[in-house]
Amino acid sequence: VMIEVPSAVYQARELARIADFLSVGSNDLTQYLLAVDRNNARVADLYDYLHPAVLMALQDVVAAAHTEGKKVSICGEMAGDPVAAVLLLAMGFDSLSMNSTHLPKVKWLLRKMTLQHAQQLLEKVVTINTPKVIHSTLNAALDELGLNKVLNPVSSVQT
Repeated sequence: VMIEVPSAVYQARELARIADFLSVGSNDLTQYLLAVDRNNARVADLYDYLHPAVLMALQDVVAAAHTEGKKVSICGEMAGDPVAAVLLLAMGFDSLSMNSTHLPKVKWLLRKMTLQHAQQLLEKVVTINTPKVIHSTLNAALDELGLNKVLNPVSSVQT
């Protein structure tokens, strides 16, 4: 089952009971959760997959799938962002599907981070209520680890 709309997030556990696995479409889910058309120049800057509501929804989907003993994957731009991939790993996603051009940086960063550190970072960012501060916190954490300059992970995000 593809989880791409908010109603599917709320029914994720019931859907997991009848499906072999769940997969989140991060682009559509973000767009519909935030009610923002990412292709509309007037509001596209409000589209942010690191928005607290998106992060909470993703955690809920993972918990629902795993409660029912099902695997959960995620695809879309979020899965191909190395910094977001760290958070997805910490949330417990079983697999990430991304454009092959993103794979080297994602693999590199995931190999540099321990699961424990990723989980600590997730615990920290889920207490933050604005995407701008989440991005700043992630940048600072990578900077502390000496990884920010190599990846330059969220510099393209408008804050």
